[in-house]
Amino acid sequence: MQIMYMEFITPNYSTSMIPNAVFLAMVLYGILWIWCIVDLLNSEFKDNSVKLLWGLILIFINPLAPFLYSHISRKQKIRLR
Repeated sequence: MQIMYMEFITPNYSTSMIPNAVFLAMVLYGILWIWCIVDLLNSEFKDNSVKLLWGLILIFINPLAPFLYSHISRKQKIRLR
């Protein structure tokens, strides 16, 4: 009877749902981030420095920036009707 030691060192993750869920979360976050960048480039703000500031925030404060942008920037945009 032979024991496979490699199975204990490197477990088989192909049947696990956790890596798939992490991958899905990363893809959805990437889509949200790209949507925020495109929206930033297409939007008009009350002040151009605000647009620059949001661009820097989206690039350098990446984990929270898309969520902050989607909620806070609505008040700072010029609405064209």
